Amino acid sequence: MPRVDFYIVAEHNLPYRFVCHLANKVRGEGYDIYIHATSRDEALTIDDMLWTFQDISFLPHSLVDSMEARDCPIIIGWQGQDRLPRQVLMNLSATPPEPMDGYERIIEVVPSDPDFRRPARQRYKDYRDKGLELYSHNIEPAHA
Repeated sequence: MPRVDFYIVAEHNLPYRFVCHLANKVRGEGYDIYIHATSRDEALTIDDMLWTFQDISFLPHSLVDSMEARDCPIIIGWQGQDRLPRQVLMNLSATPPEPMDGYERIIEVVPSDPDFRRPARQRYKDYRDKGLELYSHNIEPAHA
């Protein structure tokens, strides 16, 4: 069963910069990542950020509908797209992709805005009901 980490970020909008730093950290641990965005527009925003969030390096990544996606360690997908298997799911959407099996770890990034927190609480309950190992991390603004 996968471990589920909720990162509660002290921002009202989705903190894309934090998402990039977290992806960098997870990649540094040797994991391949599937980032699940809400829409293709959001996926494109994340794609742009992964190219530019660090001056001296970048994270190899691809959109799920790209020809080179299968070979990339980080894939960015969105609602309605088939996902490619990876070790870690980073969910930015109100609902995770189905099926949920096959992941070693699930990361939920949750801004502090109530519109993001309410669905996150429901996902937390759903994961708990499935017997998954749950952790919460409160991220201060300086780290986001």
